[in-house]
Amino acid sequence: MNPASVLPAMPGAAPVPGLASGWRWSPNPMFAFTAALSTDGRHNLQVNARGRYDGALVTALLAHARAHDDGFVGRGRPLVAVGGFHHHGTRFDTVGVAAPEVHGYHATENPELTAVTYAVFPAYASEISGRENDEEAWGRFRKMLQPNRLDRAEVPFVKMRYRNTRTRSMSEGDARGFASLDTLVRELELLDGAPGSFVEWENRHAAVRRVHSTDDGLELTQGATRGPVGIGQLEAVARASVR
Repeated sequence: MNPASVLPAMPGAAPVPGLASGWRWSPNPMFAFTAALSTDGRHNLQVNARGRYDGALVTALLAHARAHDDGFVGRGRPLVAVGGFHHHGTRFDTVGVAAPEVHGYHATENPELTAVTYAVFPAYASEISGRENDEEAWGRFRKMLQPNRLDRAEVPFVKMRYRNTRTRSMSEGDARGFASLDTLVRELELLDGAPGSFVEWENRHAAVRRVHSTDDGLELTQGATRGPVGIGQLEAVARASVR
């Protein structure tokens, strides 16, 4: 597979100004695909955009990914965060990169190209731990992060489990599963007046926190520290913890 010959031959492909070895094509008005060769010339770095297209942002994403591609090309990591990214007019501070087994780009029409393609997308530092296994990376990339939206909101890394004696709702099993920050905040707020209930969550740094509801109030455990916490403090605790 030689992406240097395949990519410029995509239907309607045109060179990207300001991006060496970069091409853009659009199969329909809703989607725009932009690709650039990796530093070694043997891999494809690709941004798929749906809806609003920002050429300057896409060019910046691919340039940043290529400048740091020694950190993910051939490294066997399904989901990677490349930090240090800044682009005027956006809040993105990271470039996300997904491996072929996660993104599935070109899987139907050209599996050989899929095997040498890395999906590049705008991201936030709070979203990717770098420890995700293949299944977790697949779920984050395809179901939660909306990587093809160039104007998307932040989706912090949150894994949680919970049980609420009042609402009688609970997570399944003993393992923490991915959830949205809003779900975490809602379940924490529901602990008030529900003795015997708990919410336990993990952030991208693998730090675990737990709030337990007792007859005397709410108790927060953070590492070796344990102490009372007010119901009005929980949202701030949750939001600060996922940074």
